[in-house]
Amino acid sequence: MNENPKVTVAIPTYNRSKLLKEAIASVLAQDYPDFRVMVVDNASPDDTEAVVRSFADRRVTYIRNERNIGCMPNWNRAIELNSSPYFCLFSDDDVMLAGFLRESAMILDGHPRVAFSFTPVRYVDINRVALGIHHTQDMPIGVVEGLEYIELCVEGRRCRVEPSAVMMRAAAIADVGHFDTPHTRDTDDLNLWFRLAARYSVAFIPRELVEMRIHEGQLSESGFRRGGKGYYGDFAERIDGISYLLQSGRADDRSYRDRLAKHLRHLHFNQSIQLHSLFPGLYYSWQERLEMAKQDLVALIPREHSFVLVDEGQWGSDIRVGSRAIPFLERDGLYWGRPPDDDTAIRELERLRGCGASFIVFGWPTMWWLDYYVGLRDYLKSKFRCVLMNGRLVAFDLRELT
Repeated sequence: MNENPKVTVAIPTYNRSKLLKEAIASVLAQDYPDFRVMVVDNASPDDTEAVVRSFADRRVTYIRNERNIGCMPNWNRAIELNSSPYFCLFSDDDVMLAGFLRESAMILDGHPRVAFSFTPVRYVDINRVALGIHHTQDMPIGVVEGLEYIELCVEGRRCRVEPSAVMMRAAAIADVGHFDTPHTRDTDDLNLWFRLAARYSVAFIPRELVEMRIHEGQLSESGFRRGGKGYYGDFAERIDGISYLLQSGRADDRSYRDRLAKHLRHLHFNQSIQLHSLFPGLYYSWQERLEMAKQDLVALIPREHSFVLVDEGQWGSDIRVGSRAIPFLERDGLYWGRPPDDDTAIRELERLRGCGASFIVFGWPTMWWLDYYVGLRDYLKSKFRCVLMNGRLVAFDLRELT
């Protein structure tokens, strides 16, 4: 093995020896010749060390922490131990697919101003069954100015970067600093991507070259990926993204600053929504806000009209306003659950509109939908007039196309 390989694939791990074995094997199967695998064990109580040493491959090194130092500090320890020009942080429950190291290193070789490259991931369950989730449809292919990537993220576009699908330039990390968590533990990676993109270019390789498992054991699964309070950190990081854009030459243009100001107000509004349930007494109670929302609906929607209510079934029979509320998604008049994707949401919206629904109303429990279901949001904004937006409701009039 080259004592100073071009690429180090660091695998921070804790107590996942069975999945770790598959992760290591997938990296060793890569056709790129110049790399090493560095497993940084966060004091696992299981047989992690035995699993790593079972490979008997000179490209694999094992480092064990004396105590569990936490997830992000272990990521940063891997960075500190790295001596290669290129660095990958690969999750111990993911699988690297053929060509990832070769294609990632190639694009960094050819573009010295690229701080990191990434690919879309194939989201799978614990048994590697594809989930059909896609989060990178809006990312331009190839090398992109970092500020453009930040702009897309600020706008809520689908440009998600998963750590296992990234190859970073070590010199760029040294320039901007390691992983950090000024907001929440779910967005320490996004925080680094933005800091790198504020100074460098990024590159997108449009092939699924990593399988990422989604399962209950992940730290971010219960918060960020399922909606709810985890989105607080996402909004906070995107507000930071606006600060990077304001510091750039792009902000010399007044219309550009006005556009950023609108994004800032939108993100700040959604961030406040996330805080309501965390500080009882500081904000209006659930029941008080619900009464105000009912008054809003009575004033907005004519009696005997029907409207689509996006509330994830949380308001239920409490929302009686003289007009019929149709749950979304709906089956036989009952709430059916969240749509799996934008296409389903738009198709169901048009079905209900064809059945006579006059408005669609998002209650505060689901305002995060307008950032998660970006395709639905853009469809609504492009075709219908937003007739109400306050701290309780966002409503679109479905009766007339804009």
